[in-house]
Amino acid sequence: MKFASVILFSFFASTVHAEFLPQSFSAKFEQEYVSILKGNTKKGEGSVEYKYPGNIRFETTTPSQVVYVSNGVKAWYYRAPFIEGEEGEVTETSAKEGNSVYIKFFDSLKNGLSSNALYDVKNAGDGMHVMTFKPKVAKDFGIKEAVLTFNSAKDKDFSELKKIDLLFPDGKKSTLRFVNLKVNPGFDASRFNFVAPPHTKKTN
Repeated sequence: MKFASVILFSFFASTVHAEFLPQSFSAKFEQEYVSILKGNTKKGEGSVEYKYPGNIRFETTTPSQVVYVSNGVKAWYYRAPFIEGEEGEVTETSAKEGNSVYIKFFDSLKNGLSSNALYDVKNAGDGMHVMTFKPKVAKDFGIKEAVLTFNSAKDKDFSELKKIDLLFPDGKKSTLRFVNLKVNPGFDASRFNFVAPPHTKKTN
């Protein structure tokens, strides 16, 4: 009986553990990118659509239009022309070569908000949870630390996520403030494929 109870507890613990990250989500965001060394702050807006594992469409609309798409097999990085009539640029790679910081980060959230083999988690209060990545993972991901801030101190549900702060090994920091976060929207497979618009130059 004791052995069965341990198995049952482990099952429920792993189920709760895995449920933090939804199978998919979408959101508009406001972004701040800070260079600690230079003290410069860049601001922008955009949207993100994600489906586990490894599917993402990350697009900025200001200050410039940039689109990054990956479907686990291929990845595309598109930069729209600055002046109408000029050519845009797109780079196509394998998903492994083009694996972005955000894909690695969002995929890792399948481990939940408790310490695990990838990162340690500390409840910092006021709805903030600090994720400190293990040294080898930080090097692979390109992320040293992440702070997830929820709408209230009682929230730990992904749908209540207000913003994410990412600290990179070089001291730079990126903040994504979510607007209109939707959990488990349905996506067509085509959403994670990219078709370049006319007058787009392919680069290596």
